[in-house]
Amino acid sequence: MTPATPTVDPNVVPGSVLKTYLPTNDTLPKGWKLSSVFTEMDSGPKQLPQSAAPSPTALPDCGQLASNGTGVAVGSPAAYARVGVVDSSSHEVGVVVNSYPAGDAARVLSRLTVLEGVCGQTYEQNSSGQLSPVTVTVSAVGGPGKAGVLVKVDRTIYVGQEFVVMQIGDRVLSVSSDNKYGGFADVVKLAKAIAPRVK
Repeated sequence: MTPATPTVDPNVVPGSVLKTYLPTNDTLPKGWKLSSVFTEMDSGPKQLPQSAAPSPTALPDCGQLASNGTGVAVGSPAAYARVGVVDSSSHEVGVVVNSYPAGDAARVLSRLTVLEGVCGQTYEQNSSGQLSPVTVTVSAVGGPGKAGVLVKVDRTIYVGQEFVVMQIGDRVLSVSSDNKYGGFADVVKLAKAIAPRVK
């Protein structure tokens, strides 16, 4: 079966343009540099076909955020560009700019904002089938975008996550870190530094 050709939406900025919004070694804050491992990748000049999941309009729950992180948080964009950066403590951080049809970026943020103060402890199954606690917190983040949230996923048996999702017009910037090598990078500060580049 031939995949459906995506409808071209003039509101969607293609990945080949979104990549110009990504940080460079010259624009990153002091102490940061581009990753030599996670190099730039983008969706190219064409819009992505509609994906079945997760949709920007589908409300995630705390358990989904715990297990799927930014994938659930930002839904399925029409275009993307991403790059890895490293802080002075060698924390690898993912930076992604997503573009959506008109209105969907606002929906991405609104469905996360309603979880502010709602999430708490949830549970996930470990390899032995036992349930282990996971704490999920969602809090507001100010900045140059319209609005943003910080999601923290504290997992007792697996790697935890912290990520910022920030709406800028019909684009969404996400900056994510994990504690695989101990501690988290300052994703809030980095997101606020990168956000002015996103148009």
